[in-house]
Amino acid sequence: MNYPLYTLIDFPSFVNKTGSLTVFDHKNISFEIKRVFTIQNIKKTDMRGGHTHHQTHQILICVVGQCVIDMDNGIEKKTLILNSPAQGIVLYPYVWHTMRDFKDGAILMVLANTDYDEKDYIRSYDEFLKITKKI
Repeated sequence: MNYPLYTLIDFPSFVNKTGSLTVFDHKNISFEIKRVFTIQNIKKTDMRGGHTHHQTHQILICVVGQCVIDMDNGIEKKTLILNSPAQGIVLYPYVWHTMRDFKDGAILMVLANTDYDEKDYIRSYDEFLKITKKI
């Protein structure tokens, strides 16, 4: 099954004199969330990710600061900057992804539709390319 490379989601965000409120609810998240984690305290020169999944759908949201997301589905490559809690990227299975260029203090939140299972990961780029050619 060929999934798109990614989908952008705009989350409702409200600003007033007391601050900002961004809403993440079932109306703008297309799957049941089974796992939430954050990536933080990353040096600008460090990279995260460098893998893909067989089953897992994820939404990446930079809730604080900014980072760069590189995506590759074996056919198309795209790089996007996440820098607002009001926007997220849906990553589908078989999209190789890396996160890099984290600004100081950046926090990336990830929502996933599966529990952690090491068997769901593809950590070899060559294996990823072989699999995506068969899909």
